[in-house]
Amino acid sequence: MPAQWTGNLVGRMHNAGVTAKQLAAELGKNPKYVSGVLNGHYSPKKAEQEFNEAFERITRSVVSQPDSTT
Repeated sequence: MPAQWTGNLVGRMHNAGVTAKQLAAELGKNPKYVSGVLNGHYSPKKAEQEFNEAFERITRSVVSQPDSTT
């Protein structure tokens, strides 16, 4: 069973429109590995902090970019 934090992160990713591929790229990890962690197949010790920090970096960079539609 996946850890609670993975469900929370997947929900936040969905709401922000962030894909697992984007998260993997930010982490510098293989997308299959990232998927495995998010689905509870792997439970690395520092994954929660690493994954959440990577998500925050992605969402910060999206927010800080000017909106080209206005």
